[in-house]
Amino acid sequence: MRVTMFHETVLITGASGFIGQSLVDDLLAHDFQVLAFSRKKDRIAHHPHLRWIQSLEEIQQVKLDYVINLAGESIGQGRLSQQRKQQLIASRVHTTRMLYQYLQKNHLKPKCIISGSAVGYYGIDPTEQWQHRCDEQSAPQAIFMSELCQQWEQEALSYSDQNTKIMRLGVVLGRQGGILQQMLLPIKLNLAGRIGHGRQPMSWVHIDDVISVIKHLMGHQSSQQIYNVVAPDHLSQQQFTQFAAKCLKRKPLFAVPAWVIQFLMGEQSQLVLNGQYVHPQALLDEGYVFQYPDIQSALQQLLQSKR
Repeated sequence: MRVTMFHETVLITGASGFIGQSLVDDLLAHDFQVLAFSRKKDRIAHHPHLRWIQSLEEIQQVKLDYVINLAGESIGQGRLSQQRKQQLIASRVHTTRMLYQYLQKNHLKPKCIISGSAVGYYGIDPTEQWQHRCDEQSAPQAIFMSELCQQWEQEALSYSDQNTKIMRLGVVLGRQGGILQQMLLPIKLNLAGRIGHGRQPMSWVHIDDVISVIKHLMGHQSSQQIYNVVAPDHLSQQQFTQFAAKCLKRKPLFAVPAWVIQFLMGEQSQLVLNGQYVHPQALLDEGYVFQYPDIQSALQQLLQSKR
């Protein structure tokens, strides 16, 4: 559903990140006023309807129509030491708590708050059979990646007087950020393609669909609170490699053994070597139509566009 309202105000946390920057640009193009929250200093507003802030106290806003909470350090940076785990928790859970407490203190009740999470909520398949597709009702697990998402979501949903929607994001693919270029580099160099046996799931979504889903949630009235934001494609890591190699006209020479990834990444290797197939059941039930429902269309667009 297209959002056609004018000059409503949207607060975006994590606005300088990959998704945040794309969302800022899109909302400005659709005549929203954007308050962009980022810890990065010296951000320059390039649009009259954009204001960068480093503290929520700078908002000084009587009314916020929407809040998009994307704050959180990248999980892919650094091994998962206990210190690193605490940093990840703080950047998500503590920032989310600070946001909601600010809203409560200032009696602000946006029409909708959309708060980030990830498909890591569903954990891994220890049997490596991957016979099950997780929907929004599927259970979490007692591993760190899942527990991080659980804490993040529970913090947001604990403020029951606010209209909160949770986005469980898959791997977001886009040209101007995210992990796509790192995934493509060894394929471009004809070095490595498949990782381990390659049968592990890869739940992904195109950046354009992430932005469209956010606008869908802003404009759609529903009691649904949890949304899997992943393409409906059922894709393994090896299939991704095959499609990418075909688009790039390459034939990677080697597979990367699982033990190499485990040695380099430790506990974090679960992100690459395991996971779950995830299905966007709630979005499909609401009639959302993916712009890029399969990896072929997504890679063709990403590898020939400037976005």
